[in-house]
Amino acid sequence: MGDRSLLRVALCLTLHTSWMLSAATSGVPRAVDIVLPCMHVLMEDAGGRGGLGGMSFSREEVTLLIRNVTVTGEGGELDPITDYQPSKDTKTTIFQATVTSSPLPFADRLLHADCEGLDISCELSPLSPSGLLYITHIRLPEFSITMVTRTEPTNGMEEDPIGQDHLLSDKSIISMTVDLCLSSSTPSQLTPLSLDVSLNCELSGDPEGVQAEWHLQKEGKGERLFPEEGSRVTMEPGALSGRGDASLTIRAVRVQDEGTYICAVTLGEHRVHQILQLQVREPPRVTIIQTEGPELTLTCSSDCYYPLDVEFSWLLRGEQITHADPVTSSHRRNSDGTYNLSIHLRVPTPPTGALPDTYTCTVSHASLPEPITVTTSVPLPEVSSGALGYIISSLIVLITTAFMFRSRDGVREAREGGR
Repeated sequence: MGDRSLLRVALCLTLHTSWMLSAATSGVPRAVDIVLPCMHVLMEDAGGRGGLGGMSFSREEVTLLIRNVTVTGEGGELDPITDYQPSKDTKTTIFQATVTSSPLPFADRLLHADCEGLDISCELSPLSPSGLLYITHIRLPEFSITMVTRTEPTNGMEEDPIGQDHLLSDKSIISMTVDLCLSSSTPSQLTPLSLDVSLNCELSGDPEGVQAEWHLQKEGKGERLFPEEGSRVTMEPGALSGRGDASLTIRAVRVQDEGTYICAVTLGEHRVHQILQLQVREPPRVTIIQTEGPELTLTCSSDCYYPLDVEFSWLLRGEQITHADPVTSSHRRNSDGTYNLSIHLRVPTPPTGALPDTYTCTVSHASLPEPITVTTSVPLPEVSSGALGYIISSLIVLITTAFMFRSRDGVREAREGGR
């Protein structure tokens, strides 16, 4: 069994024991260890190795051990827990980061991520030329964490404790402390228009002296946001005071709010950020109208949707129409940034005596779990006023003629009876 498999088994055993501990104490915070497989990334000068210049990246599998992580129990039977003990014959370097300040965000979720089979990504790399500072990015689908850690030099070494021009050659334990941690939940959000949206960005640690700012990137351009109380884009009153909350609230979302949001936090020599995606998904409003002319035309209109792409199809009595060529209008943009599109279908009038034809317009869009369907019936042809007058006149003539013949027969019978 390889180092990575052993790590995964050890991790799951640690998590199981931690779960038993948390189950033993209802609402009591306890310190545990979290073990994650991680990737150590170093940037190198490609020209220094006979290359053509530029930079290259070296990557090595390592272990990230986060110690003193606070989790909260939910009640249950007591079971002892021991700290994670690295194997003596391990071939993998261990980066041991100790949390010394406030609790690590999403600790309970992170604790069980690997054993639950969640897709987790972990990368750490030097943040400073001295090699004393490291930055670690941990990502799961529902949250993201960025940690700045400081290595603890040994043997009086003040700089380059592990080397910056090569991968780790001597497998060992690199001790670090967590200086600060920036986190966000739901890094990618989908939202319809007009709703309020919160973009989460929280700092773990002492928020004193912290400066936070938000930037929006879209369509190749970037701008800094200036949240103000009473506007659509705001931060909580007293943001970053006490609990380090720099979350951004956008009220009544518009199409123009879609983009990549960057929460940048500066604390002394540290500057870290979180990237959040906001995407607008507004479903179309679908209607059908009938227009009379030389030929009957059905128009299926899809309005007020976002993003751009939308697909139409026509059905006749539930069957796909393949013999006709619908005419589609060009995309038109509404004043609020949404789109509208129409598709026109010429249809024959059902013959006299037949049942009405039923047509269905089906619209598919990224905002819809299932297509929208709208149905209309094409009625039988109406009898024209001229034809109706001719029929009425004919009926009057027939009735009059029949009455005359009947009256004449009655007179004849009366005469014969008088004789």
